[in-house]
Amino acid sequence: MAGLKTYSVNVNGNAATLRLSDEDAESRGLTAADLVGATPAPKAKAPRAKNGPAPLNKSRTAAEKAE
Repeated sequence: MAGLKTYSVNVNGNAATLRLSDEDAESRGLTAADLVGATPAPKAKAPRAKNGPAPLNKSRTAAEKAE
């Protein structure tokens, strides 16, 4: 997708990022002031702390098996 630039715009009250060609941006009234710099890398999910609470054991107990 050569020739596309990233623009930060407000759509229906919500912030949005659009990748548009120069012609599409001009037709929407976007200028160089609306351009976004380098897009940030997606944030990695933080690992669960090893000293955090243990997950719940969902297996049945001996009392439940007898019923």
